[in-house]
Amino acid sequence: MIIEAAAQVLLERDYAASSTNRIAERAGVSVGSVYQYFDNKAEIYEAALDDYFEQLVTQLNSIKIDTETSNIALSEAIIVAAYRYWPDGPAFLRKLRQVPDAHFHEKLQQTKAQIANFVRYTLMQRNEVFTVQDFDLSLKILIDAIEGIFINATADITPERLAREMSLLLNRYLMGNVSNLDP
Repeated sequence: MIIEAAAQVLLERDYAASSTNRIAERAGVSVGSVYQYFDNKAEIYEAALDDYFEQLVTQLNSIKIDTETSNIALSEAIIVAAYRYWPDGPAFLRKLRQVPDAHFHEKLQQTKAQIANFVRYTLMQRNEVFTVQDFDLSLKILIDAIEGIFINATADITPERLAREMSLLLNRYLMGNVSNLDP
């Protein structure tokens, strides 16, 4: 409840303008209750970040992988799952970058490594031919690129459209000719 309230407050304001009082008010609890669980607002936002990343990885791991599904459709399913989990995710992550003590970049790297492992495992199960020389480096570059696109996504781009474009990027980069990738 406190974590969800913190996310809502952060989305409405920037980090400096948010406070434990505002978070407590939004959560419908006393400030003392907030301080029973957290020492300060940075700790609350760190917990919100942890929760977001944990739920994101759980969402990705719940995707059913079918070997008959095209690479484009599979990539789109992964990206839509990440985006649909929380449509405000891009704005939330942009705002969390303002949190000075949240270890944002370290946690982001850990989560991206989990996502890369998931994508690596998923693609390797499909017995595809990749045109890149160093698959792991290429996958890291793609995850970084997709992160940048995701964080900068605007609300006017639907999750499906964003997923389609990002999956084309991923597949074209890893496999070159995408004529065999269409659903």
